[in-house]
Amino acid sequence: MKTKILLVDDEDDLEDLFKQLFRRQIQTRQYEFLYVRDGLEALTVIEQHPDIDVVLSDIHMPGMDGLTLLAKLAESHPIIRTVMVTAFGDMDNIRTAMNRGAFDFITKPVNFKDLEATLEKTIRYVNQLRETAELKALDEMKSRFFANITHELRAPLTLIVSPVDKLLESSDLPASYQKQLSTVRRNALQLLRLINQLLDINKLEAHQMDLVNEVGDLPGFVGQLVELFRPSAELKQLALIYQTDVPPGNYLFDTGKWEKIIFNLLSNAIKFTETGGITISLNQTPKGAQLAIRDTGVGIPGDKLPHIFNRFYQADSSRIRPYEGTGIGLALVYELILRLGGTISVRSHVEGTDQPSGTHFLVEIPVQRISDYQEAHQLQIPLPTLDLLPAVAPDLNSDRRENLPLILVVEDNTELREFIVAELATTYRVRSAANGYEGWLLAKEELPDVIIADLMMPRMDGYALLEQVRNDSATNHIAVILLTASVAPDSRRKGFEYGADEYITKPFNVGELRLRLRNFLSRQQKLRDQYRQQFAQTSTSAPLATVQDHFLRRLYQLIEERLDDSSLNVEWLAEQLAVSRKTLYLKVQNLLQLSPNELIRQYRLRKSIDLLKAGHNASETAYLVGFESPSYFTKVFKEFYQQTPTDYMRN
Repeated sequence: MKTKILLVDDEDDLEDLFKQLFRRQIQTRQYEFLYVRDGLEALTVIEQHPDIDVVLSDIHMPGMDGLTLLAKLAESHPIIRTVMVTAFGDMDNIRTAMNRGAFDFITKPVNFKDLEATLEKTIRYVNQLRETAELKALDEMKSRFFANITHELRAPLTLIVSPVDKLLESSDLPASYQKQLSTVRRNALQLLRLINQLLDINKLEAHQMDLVNEVGDLPGFVGQLVELFRPSAELKQLALIYQTDVPPGNYLFDTGKWEKIIFNLLSNAIKFTETGGITISLNQTPKGAQLAIRDTGVGIPGDKLPHIFNRFYQADSSRIRPYEGTGIGLALVYELILRLGGTISVRSHVEGTDQPSGTHFLVEIPVQRISDYQEAHQLQIPLPTLDLLPAVAPDLNSDRRENLPLILVVEDNTELREFIVAELATTYRVRSAANGYEGWLLAKEELPDVIIADLMMPRMDGYALLEQVRNDSATNHIAVILLTASVAPDSRRKGFEYGADEYITKPFNVGELRLRLRNFLSRQQKLRDQYRQQFAQTSTSAPLATVQDHFLRRLYQLIEERLDDSSLNVEWLAEQLAVSRKTLYLKVQNLLQLSPNELIRQYRLRKSIDLLKAGHNASETAYLVGFESPSYFTKVFKEFYQQTPTDYMRN
């Protein structure tokens, strides 16, 4: 491959000298030289030839000197290496150049052998840098590819698993259909696991998978994972034994990675074992925990053992072939254990040797025990389940749809979006949008109770939509559920940092989504009731003193400023809050289930309580809270508090 070298020097004879010295390399197209006379011209040429590998630069030049050029190249072209070519007596500047990042230097008069050796050394280093940069770019491209393909595959998987789950919940489904649908569901979930494993391996190789340690009962966690495999073991009439000498208590460990390691090792053990059983042992070691999984399966030939942790490798033998898989699981196990700072070893024997057939995996992982962690603060570690939640729909009156909660579904996959809308439309009012930008416009216009949004969308992704919702005072109260294909912890963390209320991964269970929606809406309703009760409860503090919502605080402050002004109206409030009249109406309705006019009246009535307590009579209070006549004030007060102002003062 041809190497491009840029010579930057204002001496006229250097160009001819270099053409003569490197005549052979130039003729064989090993080297290509470009010549300029100062640093400014060099920058222009480098922009035109971004594949330049080496710059040979003088220090003292007109226009832009070599040290300035060196500094600019370090910022804009980090792969290019610069060799300084200057007089031997200029050692101070040479030292400065080396401190600023020059790769090497050559003194004038130029010694050809020294120059040739320096160029070869510099070119080797640049080639290594370019190779590293290309590998990094390839890794990034692969990461993007796996992320995109995972996103694309999860949407159709959702459209397989969710309808199947719904059909399986039908009480009148024939047994033959149940068996077939269960097969569909099981294989769809297996496909999802394979997709996740590919994505995990790619992240591990690109060093993009963080450690996410949690506090929990390690032996209990492993034991519950083992129990998930008992039905599979019983189906093959295999013994499944779990034993441990690790005392129960609080340990700091990465539950997600432990789960994937145990899941893959146990899945393999059951798949390759036809008789006998599997034993899982968890034991203490000075540095942490030792996990051993022994089976009485077909075993792995000795010449295949060194390769079983290679990605996509499968032992090619007549005994193994009936159980063939993808060759992904053990590669993922190996990478995960390395990421945790642990080790894994394997011993195996096949039939016909002097040992019983079977395989023994031995895993050692550092684990920290938290002996002084208080039980009351122990984190509950979620365990994987094989059964999903049933669909539960709130009992709402369908003939009053205008009062139903409004859900906004933002999803770029048309079929999935229509499926979610159809499932929720029986219980809620539902609007939908095909991307984040359209979703944002609808959110501002309609002010839904909950937004369900995908992450990866055109025009505006889920993060940008969430940021817009949280930064706008008109929409910042809306609950947002991120419904996404990304299972990465950093994606979850980023979603919560942006203000997401919940994070659900695809494929999802419709019943679980309904339950989470019901919980959100129930909490919102309780908050509305609490805000409204602040007006009705005369013994509590005034609403302005206790309300936490920033929008309501500002709204109450505006009403307070013109409390005695009977002309105070909704238009003025909307103008002060920089929102439209419709937006103000929807926002107040969403937060309090009151219209803005009802809010103004009830706020005035609640303030009248404080004035009556302070010693003002009913007539004075009426004018102080903006009523045009004491008689009308008395009428409204009695309707709201079930007693007149005079009766209230007397009681």
